[in-house]
Amino acid sequence: MLCLMAFVACDRYEGEVTAPSYLKIDAMNLIDNPSDSWSQESGFFTNNIDAVNVTLWVNGDTAETNLGTFQLPCKIPVLRSGLIDYVRVTPVVKQDGVAGKRIYYPFYEMITIDSVRLATDSVTDLGTINTRYISKSIMKVLWSEFFEPGPGDISVDTSMSVCYSLDSVCSGYGSGVLRIGEDDDHIHFWSDTTFHIADPTAILYLELDYWSDVDFMIGLNNPTSEGGLNSMMWHMRVFGKPYKGWQKLYVNIGALWSDKYHHYPDIRLFFTAINNIKGKGNLFIDNVKLIMM
Repeated sequence: MLCLMAFVACDRYEGEVTAPSYLKIDAMNLIDNPSDSWSQESGFFTNNIDAVNVTLWVNGDTAETNLGTFQLPCKIPVLRSGLIDYVRVTPVVKQDGVAGKRIYYPFYEMITIDSVRLATDSVTDLGTINTRYISKSIMKVLWSEFFEPGPGDISVDTSMSVCYSLDSVCSGYGSGVLRIGEDDDHIHFWSDTTFHIADPTAILYLELDYWSDVDFMIGLNNPTSEGGLNSMMWHMRVFGKPYKGWQKLYVNIGALWSDKYHHYPDIRLFFTAINNIKGKGNLFIDNVKLIMM
């Protein structure tokens, strides 16, 4: 429930003013949609929504007013006062982990808050705003791996095992771990599933949490080996940051699928851990899912 900390005595919109009002947003959180019930896995909703784009609209305006994109938490000056018909908050993330590539993440819902009151020199506090994944009728989870205990093997190749040590788990009871030895130059691992994507217009993202001593590469593999060639290409290199703990990545893997594979319908996720530290290291991953719309 939203708590508005500042009020005006009248609901009438007063128009533009010379001194600002302020909108305050503490954070944006990702929750389940009861009508979809995405997953019972605790890590399904890990997120790193670190910024928001904010627009507002008042009855009589010819268009929405875009206030801009702001890193969270934020206090936004607004040269308006009185009743605002709605404020729209759009979740923004770092695509491929790059701050300069912040985007509106298309799999998260925009949130519209109706009847927001602003007062000059006062702060209207919207607190923490909850967003959700878009509907199951639009978004599909092509593949996921949460490394939780249960029947069956994990759905990545056997070079990766499951770690149940609480200080090495992102969420739930387990995380995947790849142990790097001093003599290892690099280690490949991949999804054991080949994905068939028939729609060339599909938007394709990989989400994962990671904690790593070593660098690793994320890419795709064409396991059908056209003309005897098993095609493996990389989208990005992720730099190991052990001192930062668990990090969240939103990887635009669809860009590689489009640019290099030309929407070839059968692909597989591929990873390579690189021993750039020239010693022993660990790559932990968790809450991996490939999603499409």
